[in-house]
Amino acid sequence: MRRVWRPRHLVGARIEVRPARRWARFLPAMARPLPDQPPVAVSVLGPLQVTVGGGPAALGGPRQRSVLARLVVAGGHVVSTDRIVDDLWEGEPPPKALASLQVHVSHLRRALEPGRRTRSAAAVLVSRPPGYALQLPREAVDAWRFEDLLTAAQAEADAGTRRGLLDRALGCWSGPAYAEVADTSWAAPEVARLEELRLVALEARAEADLELGRAGAVVPQLERLLHDHPGRERPVRLLALALYRSGRQGDALAVLRRARAHLAEELGVDPGRELRELEAALLDHDPSLDARPSPAPAPTRAAPPPAPAVSLGRTAELDQLLALARGSGARVAWVDGEPGAGKTTLVDAAASALRERGWQVAWGRCPEVEGAPPAWPWHEVLGGLPEAESPFWLARAVADRLATTTRERPLLVVLDDVHRADGLTLQLLRQVVGELSGTPVLVLATFRSTEGGDALAATRAALTAASAAHLSLGGLDEAGVARIARDSGLEPTGDVVALLRERTGGNPLFVRELSRLIVSEGAAAGRTTVPAGVRDVLRRRVERLPAPAVTALRQAAVLGRDVDVDLLAAVVGRDPDELLDALETAVLAGLLDEPAPGQVRFSHALVRDTLYEDLPLMRRARVHSAALRALRERGADATALAHHAVAAAGPSTAADAVPYVVAAAREAEQLGAHADAARAALVGQGVQRAEDPVDRGVLEVLGDAGGEQVRLAGLDPGPDA
Repeated sequence: MRRVWRPRHLVGARIEVRPARRWARFLPAMARPLPDQPPVAVSVLGPLQVTVGGGPAALGGPRQRSVLARLVVAGGHVVSTDRIVDDLWEGEPPPKALASLQVHVSHLRRALEPGRRTRSAAAVLVSRPPGYALQLPREAVDAWRFEDLLTAAQAEADAGTRRGLLDRALGCWSGPAYAEVADTSWAAPEVARLEELRLVALEARAEADLELGRAGAVVPQLERLLHDHPGRERPVRLLALALYRSGRQGDALAVLRRARAHLAEELGVDPGRELRELEAALLDHDPSLDARPSPAPAPTRAAPPPAPAVSLGRTAELDQLLALARGSGARVAWVDGEPGAGKTTLVDAAASALRERGWQVAWGRCPEVEGAPPAWPWHEVLGGLPEAESPFWLARAVADRLATTTRERPLLVVLDDVHRADGLTLQLLRQVVGELSGTPVLVLATFRSTEGGDALAATRAALTAASAAHLSLGGLDEAGVARIARDSGLEPTGDVVALLRERTGGNPLFVRELSRLIVSEGAAAGRTTVPAGVRDVLRRRVERLPAPAVTALRQAAVLGRDVDVDLLAAVVGRDPDELLDALETAVLAGLLDEPAPGQVRFSHALVRDTLYEDLPLMRRARVHSAALRALRERGADATALAHHAVAAAGPSTAADAVPYVVAAAREAEQLGAHADAARAALVGQGVQRAEDPVDRGVLEVLGDAGGEQVRLAGLDPGPDA
């Protein structure tokens, strides 16, 4: 099957090129059927191990193994290449760190998918802008499976079923979590979090045993747990209760006295309310101590009012956010997208809907300018930060203030643009959510997917257990684009909406700016001009890429929005592997898509146009000239050749372009496209020098087309035509 390449600057441009080699590295992971993949199982709760089809996989050296562990820590979410490089080399990457990372990823892919065909799409360790992700079922990774089983157990009312789930969860462990990398800065928070969840699971299993009447059997387990972690009050309570139910009242009271002494000596605090109440109940032989607690009935909730319509085509995403209001305890939801994707607008719509349902709403915005006080978003949320001796006590004070606020009504906290958050803001977020585990608080945090830094990624990983949702905003649908166009004063006809979606990819900011440009300058400007505000945003994204990636993108822009990678390699004369690496970097940055093997496509036409305009005229003409030669060798059609010939023409070479233009005009004329033929002929007339005689072929085409067709082409033939 032959592929079609379509330049954008001449109407009717359509050529066929020879089939490209199988650059399947660019095919999205689930874009086409894959051969049967043997099951992959990853273990990090103990030694790092991987089995493929039941047999062990060779994972390579320490740094390569660390890449896999880093992706497991992310829980299936994308980790940016910048973040991985910074983590692997502890903030001091070598000059070719990105290339080394790509080599490690390539080797891991071979280990995880030994039967994958050369250059075919990876299905396990996949490329996703702006980095890589581990695409496996939750049950295939022991750490993920452990968390899911623990979550299911905590929601289970039946003690027997709950006990079985907790047994399966704890059975996922075979040693310390992430043992090989536990001392690294990026793994340590996750190791601590998983260890805490393991202790929670042990305590919950002991509590289930007590509910099932196994008080005597659970005592040795609780004694060992308390010996290893003497400061945890929940095992103290459970052990005292188990001893009391085993007829050992004196031992039960002794456990409580030892706990009181330990807390006073080590921390200078008294036992919590539950331990004090338990001690009093033991002394009074309270009958409730012998009773098996029964699960409380779930509270009934009134049906929420219908969600308001979202003017920007985000109804499904809004419904997801509003559904979180039906949960319990503190939850965090993340909303990410590229600049201008409408993150703040969506969250504002959710806040308005929840406010109508009786929720309290507090906003905190991370400032874009330097010099703002630390934790400024929390200052905005609370109307001022309480005084505290350290960040730890500040977080406790913030949590207390928020807990007090929620006594009457639930609370929504919006933290906007947390990709710009300072360290204290993120530290408070992590600790406050943990402190408010039983409080009706929902935190919505927005960030740019292309600018999330190390600290934010670490915070998201630390809050995995409390994260209830993660929404990644893509482009708007036709209804959303039409609404923005109408709000901008532009009549959203079918052609207008199609143009806006094609040029902007549905990005709300880009749609709005382009709509305003069309209103002020006409539809023709909308097809070729990039609004100034959009250009600045896109240039900022491009500047973050390595220099080879920027060069490859600008060269690709000369070929149009849809680019055949084989053709590009021939045009620029670059080594194919180097070109692949450069383009993959752009794919990970979200500037390119991968529609098919050997094909890349600019994510927005505005991206392509910005890069094309930023390419110096002399260099642009040279790339067009190289494209002309490559396409001519491939037997491309006349229209495409004419496009590149005209773009490559200079004062001394303009006449060389005329035959291509005449051929394109004749081809269009044979198809009955007289207006297109006239346009092509007039282009040929325009590239000639004034002192040169008009090419006879141009005159013939203009004569055949006639004045009416010339006018339909939207061009002025001049007095001699």
